[in-house]
Amino acid sequence: MPAEADLAKLYTDYYTHQASLPNSVRNPLGRFLDRVRASHLHARFGYAPLSASWINKLLGLFAYIHPAWKENLEASVFYLSAQRGGRLLEVGCGSGATLQSMEQKGWSVTGLDFDEDAVKNARSKGLDVRHGQLSAQEFADESFDAVVMSHVIEHVPSPGALLGECRRVLKKGGVLVALTPNADSRGHGHYRRNWRGLEPPRHLQVFTARSLASMAYGADYDTVESFTSMQGAIYIWHASAEIAKDGRHDMNAEVGLHRRILLQITGLVIGWLHVLLPGRGEVAVIVCRK
Repeated sequence: MPAEADLAKLYTDYYTHQASLPNSVRNPLGRFLDRVRASHLHARFGYAPLSASWINKLLGLFAYIHPAWKENLEASVFYLSAQRGGRLLEVGCGSGATLQSMEQKGWSVTGLDFDEDAVKNARSKGLDVRHGQLSAQEFADESFDAVVMSHVIEHVPSPGALLGECRRVLKKGGVLVALTPNADSRGHGHYRRNWRGLEPPRHLQVFTARSLASMAYGADYDTVESFTSMQGAIYIWHASAEIAKDGRHDMNAEVGLHRRILLQITGLVIGWLHVLLPGRGEVAVIVCRK
């Protein structure tokens, strides 16, 4: 395991240094998918739809055609119900794209990351983002309604202590949501040492849904729900295939149209496989309440 003082050196060229791509210009398909997203998130979690028409409400049903896409969509709001003005902390917010999206959905957001370049990137968007570890921020007890982290806990040397600190800053009744690569996934079973979820040396440990839940109970959360998701599955399978073939994967490389179409077809297949045979999705998720 790398020394804790050296961890930042592993992220000098990480994808979180990149600026988010603008969404101001959308083609007809993009606009249609925007309406599907908004409709599904309204029906599932209560976020504001783009339109109140009955046709717009029905559009959310299209999300169920592509289960992996639907799970990406639901994970994008961390399975959180809408809470306008609720205080949300994202640990490991990177460049702030998710924070910005949650702010637009009505949350009052704060972010945190130990990668200084990523923090600068996020702050350039006008976001409240702190630099360093959560334990060093001196947040008051019971400061937040929700604490979220996506693909973060596998990067930290003391994950149990992190879960405990998250609990401390949560309000009574608040929720922690954490996503991390699932060591018991079909992708890991298929690609083994070439599985993208291993990502040495950045991933210091890899969890299953059960081991993650056990650690959360050890941090004294009142209730812990654990499950697996196909969030990120299309990317993980694509990256794992590249590692198996070429010995490496470039996170910043562009993917051509033909390849993107093939990946969506692959995602459709593995998404429906997960629906029919659940429990081995690419990501382990815990939803914990204080």
